[in-house]
Amino acid sequence: MNLRPKLLLAFILLIVVPLIGLGIVSFLNSERLLEKKYSEQTEITLKAVGGNIRYFFRELDQLTNSSITNPSVQGALRSSRDSVNDASRLIAISQYEKSLGTILFQNPALSMIVLYGKDGTMFRSYRNDPTTFKPIPYDLLQHHSVYPAIMKLAGRPLWLGPYEQPKLTGTGAALFTQMRLVKDAETLNDSGIMVTQVKSDEVDSMLQDFTLTGEQQTQSRYLIIDQDGLIMMDSRHELDGRQVGDETKLKLQATERYASYHGMFGQEDSLISSYNLDRSGWVLVSVKSWQSLTSENVRFVQWIGGITLLCLVSAVLFNIFFVGRVAKAIIRVVRRMRLVEQGMLDIRVPAKGKDETMLLASSFNSMVDTIRGLLTEVRTEQERKQRAEMMLMQAQIKPHFLFNTLESINAMAAQNEGVKIMAMVRRLSILLRTSMHHSEIITVRQEVEHVRSYLEIQKYRFEDVFNYELAIADEALSCTILKLTLQPLVENSIQHGFEGLPYSGTIRIVITVEGDELLFFVSDNGIGMEPDALKRINGLSQERERELEPEASDAQQGESRGLGLHNVADRLRIHYGPQYGLRLCSAAGQGTVIRINIPKQR
Repeated sequence: MNLRPKLLLAFILLIVVPLIGLGIVSFLNSERLLEKKYSEQTEITLKAVGGNIRYFFRELDQLTNSSITNPSVQGALRSSRDSVNDASRLIAISQYEKSLGTILFQNPALSMIVLYGKDGTMFRSYRNDPTTFKPIPYDLLQHHSVYPAIMKLAGRPLWLGPYEQPKLTGTGAALFTQMRLVKDAETLNDSGIMVTQVKSDEVDSMLQDFTLTGEQQTQSRYLIIDQDGLIMMDSRHELDGRQVGDETKLKLQATERYASYHGMFGQEDSLISSYNLDRSGWVLVSVKSWQSLTSENVRFVQWIGGITLLCLVSAVLFNIFFVGRVAKAIIRVVRRMRLVEQGMLDIRVPAKGKDETMLLASSFNSMVDTIRGLLTEVRTEQERKQRAEMMLMQAQIKPHFLFNTLESINAMAAQNEGVKIMAMVRRLSILLRTSMHHSEIITVRQEVEHVRSYLEIQKYRFEDVFNYELAIADEALSCTILKLTLQPLVENSIQHGFEGLPYSGTIRIVITVEGDELLFFVSDNGIGMEPDALKRINGLSQERERELEPEASDAQQGESRGLGLHNVADRLRIHYGPQYGLRLCSAAGQGTVIRINIPKQR
């Protein structure tokens, strides 16, 4: 991975992610603390409300406890054992009902009292307030589902909330109904059942008072639910008689003492708390809008968001103006370094600033200058070395030809062959003039004349050994070539190709032009070469040939092989490049063909 993506990834993982995570954790922690705070406050409130409600019902329990021993109640239930068909009995029932009215006025919350005698006699006393209890015959009451519970309590009160028993207590108004067994004060035998219906206005007032307490409580809602999840009272009077399960998935009716939850109530995110009233399985529920609770936390959250955003902006600016600048400086040096690797040594990096990036750029520029100087020195030394090697190669021919040619002239002088001596001297002068030419590059015409002189000298020396043919394209004569290129090739044919040949050999030199190249072909009909020798000449270097003949000195090799094929190949490769040079094809008994290709230059 490149430096810039690495820095960006590190910036995101080590700065951006921790800052965002810090903001999220702070927000969640503030919500958790807020939920804990309001849960504790709500617990205190619910305990206060629940205490008031329990006190209200406890006061009613005490009132009915004293009422069941009231002479009016005891007398009415005893009279129910008498006959109910005579007129005096009807008068007595009417009197007892009037006397029960005194009990109603002991507490304004009482709305109606009904007494059931063992014989089914019913005594009723009520105010003008709304009542919802449906007085049914005693025999039907005995078959109702609440009757066993009344008998099981053996005189203790059984409370029914609004909407709990709609067939018995009705649904017209939210009233609480108390039912209890009445025993005879003298015999303690069961004498009847007393039903007391209580208005819920005071309980509703308690819920409303706490609902409207404090600015933060304006969105509160209080519910009283029974053990089956029925909503008996709603402070907003919207959910009366409905199931709490329709509003939330929480099992609020299963609350043992106190519980608090953060969840959905209806379609609103809310803080839901529940408190067990320890009466008939009733549970007091508080529902507060989470949005109203967190309104005071908005400023805190805004501060967290603002600080997080400021840190992010600072980090981004730091990444852009500092880390980004350093990364750009390093990347700029790396890119320039790649260009230097490709050979562009004139590349420089602008050195700006006063920090380490300026030092890096300056050091890079200094290094490139040093490398450029060293390469220039190496190139100069290499050129000098190549020039010296080429001069050495060319110098090898001088003593060799002079020695052999002068020996031949001396032999001709001894035989008084003046004409041949003149021709030999003229050819020798041409040979020496070309080899001593001040330039390494001569025309093809000069090179052809040079090789013709060499061949004529050799023919004087080796009569009847070989003949030669020249086929030169006129277009090629004005082109240039390295001097002493063809002479070593024909020398190789004379000295090695015709050795032991039973017939006269022929050397043929052909020069043609193809496109942008000059092609030279030097062929003979000599003895040819074995495959191993051919591979050695085509592929082995001068050092390898010397390893094959370790006992021969350089002078002796020059005398026997002249410049040699490898010297010609090396000169061509050095001067023209690796795509040009010499190639040799030969087979034993089939002769040899040497091909040279060089660029066409005038």
